[in-house]
Amino acid sequence: MAIDNAIIARRYGNALFEVAQDQNSLAETAAELNELKAALNQEPGFVNFMTSPQINEKAKKDTLSALTANASALVSNLLNMLFDYRRISNLEAIIDEFNRFYDQDRKVVRAVVRTAVELDNQQKNTLAKKFAEVEGANQVILDAKVDPSIIGGVVMQSESHIYDGSIKTKLEKIKRLLLKR
Repeated sequence: MAIDNAIIARRYGNALFEVAQDQNSLAETAAELNELKAALNQEPGFVNFMTSPQINEKAKKDTLSALTANASALVSNLLNMLFDYRRISNLEAIIDEFNRFYDQDRKVVRAVVRTAVELDNQQKNTLAKKFAEVEGANQVILDAKVDPSIIGGVVMQSESHIYDGSIKTKLEKIKRLLLKR
């Protein structure tokens, strides 16, 4: 039975989080993993290179050695283990899961906010504070997106809540009410 990629990412991300927590290196590990993720985004061919059957193992190991040369022991062990178990293609998802556990530990919530017009910093801060109260979070990190289709208002979405105060949704509710009669 093959294990689904989301399950693999969750298991490895959780294990990595627990080890980093035991070693009191959560912040350092998170920073290093996010730096690694940024490097992966700059070099999208890395995973294909590391998983290609056409590339010999020595070239892959040399690349992995260069990558882990300045890495912490924890991240180096992770990369070597993923390579050995042929799970290097799950690396980005594992980093995302680690970050999710790290955010939960610090009571940080990431939310997407969609508005018809761009928000200024004061509006973003106000929304983040109000949404933090709803979420019971210490901090809300907003990813602001402009979406003219909502006409006006705001739509906020986190992993656990959706608040839709858009004019588009209000108009759709009125339309449904009128059509029922």
